[in-house]
Amino acid sequence: MNAGGIGAAGIKALFLAYFTWVGLFSPYLSLYLAAIGLTIAEIGVLLAVPQVLRIVGPPFWGWMADRSGSRVVLLRVSSVGALAGALLLPLAGDRFAALLPVLALLYFMTAAQMPIGETIAMHASGGDAGRYGRIRIWGSAGFIVGVVAMGPVLDAWGMRTLPWWTAAIMLGLVASAWRMRAVPAPRAGPPAMRVRERLRQPRVRAFFASAFLMLFAHAALYAFLSLYLAQLGYSKTAIGLLWAVGVVAEIAVFWVQRRLFERFGAIRLLHASLWVAALRFALIGLAATWLPALVLAQLLHAVTFGIHHSATVATLQRWFEPAQHARAQALYVTVGYGLGGALGVLVATAVWSAVSPSAAFLVSAAAAALGGWVFRRCREPMGEAGGADG
Repeated sequence: MNAGGIGAAGIKALFLAYFTWVGLFSPYLSLYLAAIGLTIAEIGVLLAVPQVLRIVGPPFWGWMADRSGSRVVLLRVSSVGALAGALLLPLAGDRFAALLPVLALLYFMTAAQMPIGETIAMHASGGDAGRYGRIRIWGSAGFIVGVVAMGPVLDAWGMRTLPWWTAAIMLGLVASAWRMRAVPAPRAGPPAMRVRERLRQPRVRAFFASAFLMLFAHAALYAFLSLYLAQLGYSKTAIGLLWAVGVVAEIAVFWVQRRLFERFGAIRLLHASLWVAALRFALIGLAATWLPALVLAQLLHAVTFGIHHSATVATLQRWFEPAQHARAQALYVTVGYGLGGALGVLVATAVWSAVSPSAAFLVSAAAAALGGWVFRRCREPMGEAGGADG
């Protein structure tokens, strides 16, 4: 199946809109909550909402997608729900009790986009890592728009306008979902191994354990890198440019990754990305005051996110049956971003407070290295031949 057959423009637009929202909400939501007068304790509780929803939301949507086969319909329903959540934000005002359910609605609805969207994108690319990367690159572009372009917009219009910009982005998400054509349900084949049975396989368990450790390791980066660099004396402009270096490197690798996948295969690239992550976080923890080392660490984002993400999607597509793909993607989001990300933030916070900021990144380096050691079980023979797994 080619990308044009199910509407590649709609998939690209979906990634663009969704990650523009991520780029807007991730760095600026806390500033919005502070601007409307919430306390630090209230802000902390509200910022925990996405972590909780990453644990319960993706499995629900993945199960619904695989069970019903109506993946595009679910994307449309969830995008409309996300738009409703965005429109309710200004109505909630500065009332914590109102903001909590509104943000829960917003994050629950957006939890559908990635497990379903990634499944459709990989199907559209026919399992080709190069085609997938050129679809997924639109998500990286969206993140840059959200994190870089929206900063000056919020400076000019005020932080209290964030809900309206969010609603505008969600309107784009709805439009992109409606542009997508219906995706045929996976054809019935011989009885498939159940997801639970698949998860009993040592190499599959090792894969998910390494995913947990990889996203645990990245938690300190996503939560504290900007604060760490500010404490070291970097300006806000320099910090923004360093984040942009990482995303530009990610875009570059998405564009050319086909050759890497053809030569090395997803399993070898996944294994390498864990060790590269260990190096990246060690550089940040030990040498962040030296700009060339910090730039190198950010360039490695191409491997620790770009290659790791694409290889993960490809591996799950290969290891799980077509009718299980959305659930497999959802499980990855839950284990990695939900459980790994949440615990990683808690541990990084504790180490930052009890020891030092640099020590938090050294813990991340150790977690990534442990993930590389655990991942050895995934190098067993099954499926090693072929572009997605070899």
